[in-house]
Amino acid sequence: MLGASSALLGAFAMTGLAKSLASQADKSFDAPRQDQAELAAYIVEMTGELARLAGDAGLPMLAYFLNLARVEAQIAVRETDRSVLQRGM
Repeated sequence: MLGASSALLGAFAMTGLAKSLASQADKSFDAPRQDQAELAAYIVEMTGELARLAGDAGLPMLAYFLNLARVEAQIAVRETDRSVLQRGM
């Protein structure tokens, strides 16, 4: 039972990249909207690739949730681009 708990805790442990992104997210309120759009565009790419891999591996629910995250990121990119265009006019 203890081994299962350790494995579960390990599964939730944040990697260095995840910690970095989390700290950036905390600062995102101060970041320019263009930086947010660039990060969202990166998330679009990464979640799209991960969703494809999950689908190929026969993990449909994981693929679904990754695609859901991808669509949310695409919406964020579009909204940011739209607001930047409106401010420029």
